[in-house]
Amino acid sequence: MAVLYVAMGLGVIILNYQEIPRVVSLIVTSAFSPTAAVGGFAGATVKDAIQYGVARGIYSNDAGTGYGMIAHASARTDHPVRQSLWGWGEVFLDTIIICSITAFTIIMTGSYTVSDSTSGALTTFAFTQTYGNLGGKLTAIAIAVFAWTTIIGMYYTCEKSVNFTFGDSELNHKLRPYYMIYYMVPCVIFYNLEADILWAFTDILSALYVLITIFIIVAKHREIFRIFDDFWQRYLPAKKRGENPEYVSFDCSDESEM
Repeated sequence: MAVLYVAMGLGVIILNYQEIPRVVSLIVTSAFSPTAAVGGFAGATVKDAIQYGVARGIYSNDAGTGYGMIAHASARTDHPVRQSLWGWGEVFLDTIIICSITAFTIIMTGSYTVSDSTSGALTTFAFTQTYGNLGGKLTAIAIAVFAWTTIIGMYYTCEKSVNFTFGDSELNHKLRPYYMIYYMVPCVIFYNLEADILWAFTDILSALYVLITIFIIVAKHREIFRIFDDFWQRYLPAKKRGENPEYVSFDCSDESEM
């Protein structure tokens, strides 16, 4: 679905390629002007633009929230630094590609000036402007798939956090079904929550996650720098010489590094 979404967005951009300079200019000037001229952002200040830009960016790519660490931690790799070098990929794809395509589509179709919709509904309306009802339906399906995969990914990271906390114990295995119910209940109960309330709640949680991640990075900074230097100064040169150095792991148990 991501490939389909990107293809549809690129189609809009190609059909309106002559509008690219105007769109880029509008994005830049609107971001740094005191107020926005049209749409739901009318009256927003530069401070608001930066605040909501950072908040939506963090929500979109999870940079700094710690979700990426948990996802990458499950990978089989010979060195944690090698795996971390892939971390830029999902952030680039999600923010620079997907989000940029969404923004260009909404602006090029002028949907933000003629529709009162927000969030996913505005994106669906924008694609409908170009591809008709079929485009709207395909976009709605793509957004639904994105939401579902997000729920699965979030559950995975939360379950791994619980597993790490309680360890591979019998109690942990018994409580897992109850934790699944606990996780899914809000998805069922609050599915129709107002977008403004949901965004505010999400922003608060994201801020807390970032603070926790910063604490973890500061607390384990010695270990982080140790394995970083080890990869570039010892491990990688040894690999290039044709040697087979031992696998390296991130030591989360050595409290002396705190």
